[in-house]
This record gives sequence, C-alpha cells and structure tokens, in this order.
Amino acid sequence: MLKLCYGALTVATLAAAIGPASAQQPTTPPAAAAAPDSGQSAAPAGAFSYFVNLKNGDTVTSPFKVIFGLSPNMGVAPSGVEKPNVGHHHLLIDKTLSAEEITQPITVDEQHVHFGKGQTETTVTLPPGKHTLQLMLGDWTHIPFKPPVQSEVITVTVKEAGAKSATNAMMEEKKEHHHHHHHRHDHK
Repeated sequence: MLKLCYGALTVATLAAAIGPASAQQPTTPPAAAAAPDSGQSAAPAGAFSYFVNLKNGDTVTSPFKVIFGLSPNMGVAPSGVEKPNVGHHHLLIDKTLSAEEITQPITVDEQHVHFGKGQTETTVTLPPGKHTLQLMLGDWTHIPFKPPVQSEVITVTVKEAGAKSATNAMMEEKKEHHHHHHHRHDHK
C-alpha cells in the first residue's frame, strides 16, 4: 500500500519538476540538454541518491537490507525506459567510479550491482570487515548522469552473524531436552 502511494507521489513530483523546467527553456527540451557526444543524460541540478536506512560508520550483520533513496527531482524506472530525469539504481560495493568510468555504462559484477527492474531496495551479503557502499543512478543505457546522481560513499562494518549460532545452540538444546522424555516404562 505504502509503495503505491509513494509511486503516485513520485509521478506527481516528477510532473511538477518537469513542468517549470520546460517553461524556463522553451528552446531546448530537457532530454537534449546533455552534450550529444558524451552519451550521458543530463540530470537536474541538485539531484542525488542516498541510503535510507544506513549511514556512514554503521555496523551491520550480514546479510543486511539496503534501501535506496532518491531526491524528488528524479524518478526510478527500469533500464531501457528512456525518459528525462529517470534512471535505475546501481550499488557500488568497495568500489568508486573513475572520471572515465562515469561517462560509460556501468560494469556488471559483484562490485557493481544493477537494479535494472527499478528496484529501490536489496539485501546484501558481505564478509565481516569494513566495506564501502555507494549508490549511482544510471540512465536507461546504464550510463551515469551528468552531473552524476549519486550518494556519498559510506563505510559500514559487517560483523560476524552471531544470531545464527545462538539459534543453532537453542535448537541443539531443545533436541537434547526433548530426548530426555523418551524413557521406556514397562507397565506390567
């Protein structure tokens, strides 16, 4: 239910954002604002993505949930949807993009996770230790926007999943406990 309302809200915000922009520049449609040679789509000034549920310095237990946020002047759509100010999220794990990489389609591997269906959250499994995370919005062809629509790079510390072993210990205990009830009584 919440998702539905949010979607409607995004559409309304988008319409509001696109409206005044086209009024200001009657000569150039927003889509053609990007330099034609770069292949990058233009992003409105001040657009950014952010982590909704994580902040720099957080300690998490793997697997952990990551929720992607986006400033109201941008929208999320699956890859292949060519619309101004709309893109899909990419999660960069222990990786940042160089100035050259930022002008090209984002690689696909374990460190560059694509959310091409327009997802706005994921569950990440990482080994214990410190890891950096960054969100980068890609346009319909997976190329970052110009200027880049990205989150700050945050560092999270993944701790050993202690919860699992505790659950297993309880299960073991229950089994032992259960075992004691099977004494044989011969009633004659």
